[in-house]
Amino acid sequence: MRRDDVELAVIARRLCGPLTGVGRYLEYLLYYWSRNETPFRRILVYAPAEPSLEPGTITGSVGLRVLRSPWPPLVWENLALPARLENAAVVFGPYTLPWRCPGIGVVSNLGIYESRPEDFSWWQRARTSPFFRHSARQARLVIANSASTRGDLIEYYGVEGGKVRVIYPGVDEAFQPRGGETIPPRLAKAYGVPARPFFLFVGKLSRRRNIPMLLDAFARLRREMSVPHVLVLVGPDYLGIDAPRLIAERGLEAAAFYIPFAPREDLMELYSAAAAFVLPTLHEGFSFTILEAMACGAPVITFAHPPLGEAGVQEAALVLDRPGAEALSRAMRELIERPERREDLRRRGLACAARFSWKQAAAETMTVLCEAAGIR
Repeated sequence: MRRDDVELAVIARRLCGPLTGVGRYLEYLLYYWSRNETPFRRILVYAPAEPSLEPGTITGSVGLRVLRSPWPPLVWENLALPARLENAAVVFGPYTLPWRCPGIGVVSNLGIYESRPEDFSWWQRARTSPFFRHSARQARLVIANSASTRGDLIEYYGVEGGKVRVIYPGVDEAFQPRGGETIPPRLAKAYGVPARPFFLFVGKLSRRRNIPMLLDAFARLRREMSVPHVLVLVGPDYLGIDAPRLIAERGLEAAAFYIPFAPREDLMELYSAAAAFVLPTLHEGFSFTILEAMACGAPVITFAHPPLGEAGVQEAALVLDRPGAEALSRAMRELIERPERREDLRRRGLACAARFSWKQAAAETMTVLCEAAGIR
């Protein structure tokens, strides 16, 4: 296929609304594709509404096409979008492609539901899993964000292993240590949180991330020792975990605080000042937030889960082999009482995060897209 006659279409419905994991993943890819020469004649980004992107994210050979629609995003992707993709040699989408996808499809998958179905509602699984599975099977190539995700795609979706490529996520270069040991005054005022030392969680409030267990652990820590620390939870609650109710049930209204969404600049300050970033997860594709926390100098506490051992992340975090509130509480206490341990984790985390780059991830993803298009 000639390089000067190849169009890449990018499905970007996840760029609409507040940007969380998948949206930010796509944002970083587009940012670097816009600033580097690619083999494609042009890259067209299709969205059902105006994307929530920073000004200047998309430039150069990358163009935006907003196809406004009253339909839900997944319906838009399957009914309104396909006719606009007929000139695209390659169609790239996070998780899903149109059921009848014109051209060559490449899908990226950051983790699937089937490996831990108990963590998701039956409705969520029924509404999305068939599309995830079909997209992975029909795509010419599939990008997984870890070897663990690759294994899940093969086991649960029946995807041929030879067409799955592993590309690890990166870290935004702006995520760097900014100092501080308490919640910055600006953020304390903005979010109604006291300017005190704090433990931090960032991510969607999903069942696999054990928010009730984290709150139990923090309540236990406060019972066992007098600490000035508070707990800050940041992330959307799409599944109805109801963090304010969980906080109230444990009598933590003055010590635990829920922030549904924080922009990138605020996250950098929170990561940098946290006593530790705590992610009590049992399963992840590959956590962006662990890398971001490490890049900002925050020690990381997490449960053992498969991707940690793939890229040396496990050696840079305080990894708990036995999940439970008691183990979490002990880990938080250890980092309060042993500043030298906290500093060691900080150094290890900074070195680990430095190995991951969105620029590299974008380049590797472009290589896979070229492979799918037959461009050498």
